Amino acid sequence: MPHRCLKRILVIDDDPDLLAVVSLALSALGGFDVLTCASPRDALDMAAREDPDLILLDIMMPDVDGFGVLRSLREGAATSSIPIVMMSAAVRPQDTPGYQSLGCVGLIAKPFDPAALPQKLERLWSAHVEHRQEAHRREFERLRGVYIGELGEKLRAMDETAASLVSGGWDRARLEGLYHVVHRMAGSSGLYRLPTLSRAAGALEAIVKRYLTAPHWPPATSPGGLTMLVQAVDLAARTEAGVPAVAPPADRERDGTRVVL
Repeated sequence: MPHRCLKRILVIDDDPDLLAVVSLALSALGGFDVLTCASPRDALDMAAREDPDLILLDIMMPDVDGFGVLRSLREGAATSSIPIVMMSAAVRPQDTPGYQSLGCVGLIAKPFDPAALPQKLERLWSAHVEHRQEAHRREFERLRGVYIGELGEKLRAMDETAASLVSGGWDRARLEGLYHVVHRMAGSSGLYRLPTLSRAAGALEAIVKRYLTAPHWPPATSPGGLTMLVQAVDLAARTEAGVPAVAPPADRERDGTRVVL
């Protein structure tokens, strides 16, 4: 998955000497676009205005310390998701989980070697990107599972509608309902990595649209072909997503679970 590269870094520290050295190291050795801010009170506005990829933030500063700046950044709509690496002269390994819980992606102990700083930030950035990608993958799989779990009811409704059109003749409202369901399925199933289902739903969508946009209503042809197309969609869902087979309409009527779009 492609991701945003680390290019623009905002360094926040009240020490002008540190800002000068860090800015030089990051720009000359790392090739980064470096912004500096010596006032913690101005940091939020600058971060929102400049939209850096990453913020390097000192903890020990007068007036407002790094934690206060961090809280303000996390509360700002434009800055809430910017990755932040904190710097401190009093760093202990056991403190790292605590900093991470505050939204930091890394912690750098002072004093540090300025020449090694670009590589260090690159490693922290890569770890941050990998963590975000894994979180995205887990959330996507959760949503995909929910989507597949809901397919059975949609397929049953489509099958019921096709059966009602075959038995009762053309009904525009029901056909439009079928179109809206299959149109959404053709698009969403492709997004959820179900290409076979997407193609089958797309074929049904095209046929239904042709009926709805025909010059004369009702169509001269029988709606019987819809049943086979709906069955093809059902087969694709069963084969590709493991959705249980749709029960025949007569069986569902006996069970009292008839659903019509």
